[in-house]
Amino acid sequence: MKKLWNKYTRSALIVLLGLVIALVAFKMNQNQIAEQVKTQKIIVAKTDIAPYAAITKEVLEYREVVLSEVPDDALKSPDELDFKDAYASKYGFLQSTPIRKSLITTAAASGMGAAVSLKAGMRQIGVKTDLAMSSGDEVKPGIVVDAYAYVSDPTTGRSTSVVVPELSKLKVIKRLNSEGKVPDPVEGGSLIPAVVVLEVTPKQASLLMEYQESGKVYLLPAGTASP
Repeated sequence: MKKLWNKYTRSALIVLLGLVIALVAFKMNQNQIAEQVKTQKIIVAKTDIAPYAAITKEVLEYREVVLSEVPDDALKSPDELDFKDAYASKYGFLQSTPIRKSLITTAAASGMGAAVSLKAGMRQIGVKTDLAMSSGDEVKPGIVVDAYAYVSDPTTGRSTSVVVPELSKLKVIKRLNSEGKVPDPVEGGSLIPAVVVLEVTPKQASLLMEYQESGKVYLLPAGTASP
């Protein structure tokens, strides 16, 4: 064995190890170069998207980006996004930067609340309710309701029902219990809604305020909200 292990075999082993290390380094360098050259088509911001702003197809575009700069959660197809309820987080997106799924939020989960999804000219108003006035817990986000009022006349002392066309097809935004939380059987707390938040025009808001101050407002489900 000692005859085999001499200065020549040691030199040969050192040369062999050097070749192996050089080959590994060459392969690693090749992979790094490939990552810098190979690209992937992903979705990026066409223009600056402000924090909490709605994300629409018009502000997005495809772009070839080198693999080393593609985030793990990059948006690769518009089909991965629900454009009816997609908003930038508090960070927003700069022009040409990849759209990351982790930086996309919904109106309800947005730091600005559901108000970010309001259409131009619309408002939000809370309507006091209970199980009876909300049709036995059938009034939920995503549906539309007709609002009927039962108000008292201070001059006669009598109460009467009021049905006005202006208070039909009101969109339900959310509902809260007496603790100001969304009723959830998993999280505990009261499951009985105390307030229903509606999307309304200023005129509708004025009517609802008047009827709530002089009586009660009943909410009757009238279908689902259009996209």
